[in-house]
Amino acid sequence: MASQKDDELGAMATEVRSLLRADQGRKWSSKALILLLILALLAGFAWWLWPRSTDIQWQTQVLDRADMVLSATATGNLQPKSEVTVGAEISGLVREVLVRENDQVRKGDVLARFDTQELRVTLEQAEARLALARASVAEAEATLDEASAEERRSTGMMERKLISEAQHDSVRANRKRAAARLASARAAVQEALAAVSQTRTRLDKAVITSPIAGVVLVRSVEPGTTVAASFQTPQLFLLAEDLHEMELHVALDEADVGMVKAGQTATFAVDAWPGQRFQAKVLSVHLYPTTANNVVTYTTVLSVDNGAGLLQPGMTATATITTGTREQALRVPNVALRFTPPTQANGGVIFSHGGATQQQRAQNLVWVLRDGKPESVPLRLGSSDGRFTEVLDGSVHEGDRVLTGVGEGADGGGK
Repeated sequence: MASQKDDELGAMATEVRSLLRADQGRKWSSKALILLLILALLAGFAWWLWPRSTDIQWQTQVLDRADMVLSATATGNLQPKSEVTVGAEISGLVREVLVRENDQVRKGDVLARFDTQELRVTLEQAEARLALARASVAEAEATLDEASAEERRSTGMMERKLISEAQHDSVRANRKRAAARLASARAAVQEALAAVSQTRTRLDKAVITSPIAGVVLVRSVEPGTTVAASFQTPQLFLLAEDLHEMELHVALDEADVGMVKAGQTATFAVDAWPGQRFQAKVLSVHLYPTTANNVVTYTTVLSVDNGAGLLQPGMTATATITTGTREQALRVPNVALRFTPPTQANGGVIFSHGGATQQQRAQNLVWVLRDGKPESVPLRLGSSDGRFTEVLDGSVHEGDRVLTGVGEGADGGGK
């Protein structure tokens, strides 16, 4: 019995040792697997960060010679060639209004009439006072004639010693008073005439007429409106001269003001007629500047032929003014002046694609490929037409290619 138990205990010990060795083997296998995964991740990350050689394909354009049309662009609004505000110089009730917006009028046409009943009564009173003043003149003239005759008789009687000198002085004084009354009566006539003239003028002003031939833009009064002109002239109508001739007022940037002169041609477009260009001509460039948001502009006036009647006052227009031409100029594309090659390191890896640097903008640099590497070339530039700029001097020639961009799949010899 004792030996049998010893054998069973030995077998159990052997089984326990087998299990322990198997468990220890599984632990080592798990640790090895985790270690392999970590090494794989590190290898992948290192591969991702390891610098790789990248072939850069440059976008280029050719320097060429061509005629350049120089221009300046500005935005503004269309306006009538001449606008006239028609107001009222008298106060009163507007009895009738004879025109509406967009009506065509001729010079002298009646636009509106005031009620004139009170003015006509005032005119009758003034005419009556004038008649009374004229009658007073006639009476004063008769009195003066009588006093003058009395003075002549008194003079003869005094010479014959028939009356005293005092009596003669009294008669002479009567004649002078008669003359003064006549002068006063005549002044009253003049005053009455002025009152009549004033009332008749007010009656004339009660009829509002057009001072020009044109079109009614704004009507600000209706029949039955009471107008008060005591402190300022009320605006009743806004008229414009013939809209077949208009003006375009644009705000010209100070950078372009030196190129724009009277007589230059221009074209412009309005939103109301997309795709259509209208002709214009520069009339003048105002000397006084306008400053808004620290931007300085100069008002430039262009004449516009609106014979077709398509344009209306107030429309926003963008004008392109032709300021000159350059024949067979050596041109560099403006995009090349704004391009800077990407920064490279570690075998050609591209880290950034920055825009034009401050130095490039200040020195007018372009980049050309020399020995396979970008090299900056300073230029002296002239005028620009918006897409190209004239090259006045620099180490470039017609046919040279300047860099304008970079990227995968770029056309290395593109134009």
